[in-house]
Amino acid sequence: MFKKIKKVVAFALALTMLMGMSTVAFAAERESEVPELTKVDGMTVAIDEDNDNGISPLWWSGNGPAPQVTKIELYNHGLLDNGNYCVIIKVYGYGSDTTTFNGRSISWFKQQPFIISGNGADGFYYWYDCGKITAPGNYTFTTKFRSTNFPYGEKSFSCVFKKS
Repeated sequence: MFKKIKKVVAFALALTMLMGMSTVAFAAERESEVPELTKVDGMTVAIDEDNDNGISPLWWSGNGPAPQVTKIELYNHGLLDNGNYCVIIKVYGYGSDTTTFNGRSISWFKQQPFIISGNGADGFYYWYDCGKITAPGNYTFTTKFRSTNFPYGEKSFSCVFKKS
């Protein structure tokens, strides 16, 4: 009887070890499809980010308060179907923005969440219609996001688009 129990326990332990070694977990970013924009010939970009404080993006599990804004990055830029210039940024965390394009206040017209882990959104893509760009020169996009929850941290991001 003791030999039978020993064999069953050994088999159960071996099976547990086998399953443990073959399980693979990925924390890859799951993103909805973000449409491509038509590229503009002669447009280059220089980015100035205020992300040098060493805080990495906060991956939120969906429990507790919304995460602070920890990072803002340029995702894409180009022309919309109506010919207006569009800038898409990716914001990690939750907040509200103040955004300008060449000194003129603009607002996002589309927002789409992205999920890195868990069930809740870890941040959002924001689409900004910046209007027509017809003349050569530098065009500055600047945004500042203030986090939704205490301690209400702020992150800034700016980039200069140069049309030749």
